[in-house]
Amino acid sequence: MPPMRRKKGISASASARAAKAICPSELSAIHEKDAPTKRRFQTYLAVFVSMLAVRWLLSPVQTNPRSKPNVDSKGQLQMVFDDFLAANLQPLWDRAFNGTQHALEESSRVGHQLRKQNARVKHPVVIVPGFVTSALELWEGESCMKKNFRQRVWGSASMARTFFADRDCWQKHLQLHPQTGMDPDNIRVRSAQGFEAADHFIATYWVWSKLIENLADVGYDGTSMSMLSYDWRLGYEYLESRDGYFSKLKAAIETHHKTSGEKAVLVSHSMGGTVTYYFLQWVVTDAKHGGGGGGKDWVERHVHSFVNIAGTLLGVPKSIPALLSGELKDIAVLMPQIGDLLEQFFGRRVRKNLWNTWGSLYGMLPKGGDALWGSGADLGETSDSTPAVVWNNGTEGVCTSTAATSIVDNTTPADEQATTDDEFTDEELELHIPASKKWSMKQTIDHLVRTGGGYGSRIESIFSFDSKQGWKERRSSANKRKHWHDPVASPLPHAPSLKMYCLYGTGLPTERSYFYQLSCDKVSAKDVDVDQTCIDDTEATCSNGTTASDGNPPESPYYIDVAAKSDVQNITSGVRFSDGDGSVPLLSLGYMCQKFAEPRSKHNPSGIKVFTRERMHDAEISLTDPGRGGPRSGEHVDILGNVGVMEDVVRIATGLDVEEKVDKDIIVSDLKNIVKRLDQHPSGGLKHAV
Repeated sequence: MPPMRRKKGISASASARAAKAICPSELSAIHEKDAPTKRRFQTYLAVFVSMLAVRWLLSPVQTNPRSKPNVDSKGQLQMVFDDFLAANLQPLWDRAFNGTQHALEESSRVGHQLRKQNARVKHPVVIVPGFVTSALELWEGESCMKKNFRQRVWGSASMARTFFADRDCWQKHLQLHPQTGMDPDNIRVRSAQGFEAADHFIATYWVWSKLIENLADVGYDGTSMSMLSYDWRLGYEYLESRDGYFSKLKAAIETHHKTSGEKAVLVSHSMGGTVTYYFLQWVVTDAKHGGGGGGKDWVERHVHSFVNIAGTLLGVPKSIPALLSGELKDIAVLMPQIGDLLEQFFGRRVRKNLWNTWGSLYGMLPKGGDALWGSGADLGETSDSTPAVVWNNGTEGVCTSTAATSIVDNTTPADEQATTDDEFTDEELELHIPASKKWSMKQTIDHLVRTGGGYGSRIESIFSFDSKQGWKERRSSANKRKHWHDPVASPLPHAPSLKMYCLYGTGLPTERSYFYQLSCDKVSAKDVDVDQTCIDDTEATCSNGTTASDGNPPESPYYIDVAAKSDVQNITSGVRFSDGDGSVPLLSLGYMCQKFAEPRSKHNPSGIKVFTRERMHDAEISLTDPGRGGPRSGEHVDILGNVGVMEDVVRIATGLDVEEKVDKDIIVSDLKNIVKRLDQHPSGGLKHAV
């Protein structure tokens, strides 16, 4: 049943009166408890904006960044809010206030059913959340934010109120230092702790709560289960150097092992899978080489299973437009009229300046280079140069500039593409315009690393994307730590009895590559005249007359070409799609899991058992859980409430009929053929990646 929609001309207050006519007793109780109307409006607004933040990062359509709406922001916001309230939030809040249970009825929950089969607590469970779904709290801030001490600036209703009260202040406290990737001066934002950090993102938008509740059904609680949330903005190395995160994760696992006498089950989601993989490399590396000093057999002694749910093992292409031009999936699909308004209030420049300080986005760039991403095996084609970015500017479409003395030719054929920095001219480097019409995955990542996305981040000090070089590095090498995030460059640890489970959804269009154009009206002398001295030295005077400490790099002249479309190639609004879970492509979700499972795999030297269990997306609308995909959804976040996935996790944790019910592959996608096509490609597959 579709959500109710407000008819034209009916205000939010009229919607409320209509609801009151239907449920007078419930609404009168609401008014008694929630008193002033203004406060109730602010709460709705907070939920509204916070849900937009999630949709920005997790949903599938682009807006046109070149549009310049001529609207009255406050009036337009009120109008959009009325529409959103009637169509989405009013049913949600009516349900909540009427006492409707958010979770499934106890009798139908997987955990309750498995309890009847004698499932009980066995292995302690340690949860590692993913990107953006953990709350962040303010511990120190500037004057504009001091009133929010220990309040959530991300992941709560207060986040949205703070955003609308002072957008620039909110942004300043969410961004990291552009040169160090750590805390800006006089600002400390830290991850919330405990299950509350990521059980719900906001209000009834559940993340981990369903899985936690099903584990509780069989006896799990805070003594047998922990959530180790973290500041998901940080580059992974900084999680340890600033917060001691990996040391805390190691200690939590050791404590659970000591008190229970059982090895732990590590359960991760999304980027949490990459963070966990990094941890497994860190913990067995000697402390003198930057590791956790647990010894070669630490994982074997302490970890029973690694349950990788919707993991970003080979990265996500959607991190590319985020860093290149400040564009991510947004809420145009939810409410098309919101796109122009939000673009005006929280535009590409603001987003790009914020996101480029988050080292985690660099850590999610695709791994394995052109050998894995360049053949098009997952797109159903055979190619020697499937691009990551296609530039649609022809020769006449490239801009001239007072800072560039010649027109940059970006129409060079793909086989003549520049591959090293030395092959770019000074003008091309200044403009940051590609020297060819198509960028391979390697060229794209090289550009982002070289320029810091235009922000000057020294990202090469903590990440390397050269999988071949990483594979050659010895564990004792000082540079090996730069490759711990990359399963192509770093094999699984020595743990013969460990089991690894790759659980994820499939059957949803997922971003794979992009079509870009250059916006000539965004190119100026100030925009292009960004030199490395300006980037590296916060006190240096840049050649355009500003200083690096001004903190606002120029707006990127790039933008996604939303006119690019092709039904044959699955191209919509400048984005080419492949199979996946809506956020992570199938290639990243499943390829390495299949390669790990191969006999005598050099990426799995101790023969860890690896199982891939896919769930085909099968959405359904539920009145008790509006806005979500239902119990069989394969969508990236909804997968945490998928009944099949929850059953697998509960069985793994409790040991209930695991070998019969869980220790086998379920492949419902074209993964097997993708692996075969990729490995048979003359320049593709893992053998060419390392």
